[in-house]
Amino acid sequence: MNTSKEQDTSQTKLPEGAKFRLGKSSIIGNVAFSPDGSRLAVAGDIGTWIYDVESGDEVSLLAGHTEYVWSVAFSPDGDTVASGSYEEIWLWDSVAGLPKATLSEHRDYVRALAYSPDGSTLASGGADNIGILWNPAEEEQKTILKGHSGSIRGIAYSPDGSTIATASSDELVILWNAATGQSKTSLKGHTHVVNSVSYSPDGSTIVTGSSDGTVRLWDAVTARRKTTIADFKFYIWSVAYSPDGGTIAIGGRDGSVRLVHATTGKVKKELKGHIGSVKNVAFSPDGSTIASGSEDHSVLLWEL
Repeated sequence: MNTSKEQDTSQTKLPEGAKFRLGKSSIIGNVAFSPDGSRLAVAGDIGTWIYDVESGDEVSLLAGHTEYVWSVAFSPDGDTVASGSYEEIWLWDSVAGLPKATLSEHRDYVRALAYSPDGSTLASGGADNIGILWNPAEEEQKTILKGHSGSIRGIAYSPDGSTIATASSDELVILWNAATGQSKTSLKGHTHVVNSVSYSPDGSTIVTGSSDGTVRLWDAVTARRKTTIADFKFYIWSVAYSPDGGTIAIGGRDGSVRLVHATTGKVKKELKGHIGSVKNVAFSPDGSTIASGSEDHSVLLWEL
């Protein structure tokens, strides 16, 4: 854990609005808050770091993968952390920090993970172009999502758990029936890799971020594009809705985190402090904090 002296020194170097700068060793940038907002999981080269959000202290290191950890997700009850690496997903006891199970069906890196709202299913997306739905309780595969011709970079459940959205390097987002694993429709229009996808809290809208520099809003029912709320001249790596649905956080290649109005795209606030691309952004469950993970090997916790 950090000593108080180390923390005091680190605070003097923090950008305006940042609460802590986290990161040990090399990190991929993917982060996930626990359901109660008290902990943050950070994917890295030697495992998954778990931090206390209030103090910034390291709680544990979930180490066991032999390759980089690309994706992390907490179960809805907070008892389990899923970590995705090369060809494997490990399930960990989030309190004890010990592995509970290994899920092995992917044939490349597991780039994205998401639990269903009820926790009965874990969805994974891989660089092998497929998604897999798992029964984590039984430690077995339910079904495979086949339809992408490129790696799956992002994955998200609709708030009611009925639909899964997968974002891919094939420039598509596919919507799947979560119960059957059958594809329903595709969101078409991006002209480069789609890196991130997120549902609005009410489930009516889907936001996507792409390497074509745009952030787009889609009608979750009709799959029609509503509008393009941002058109930057750099890659967009991550997008996320705030819990109240009023704000979208955007992380991109320029190293900033932009908080924009969820309908108009008007920039409300810009958080500057990273010196590398912001690869992942996540709101805390209560919306009071944002975590941004960067390829500069650090995670910043911002107070809103």
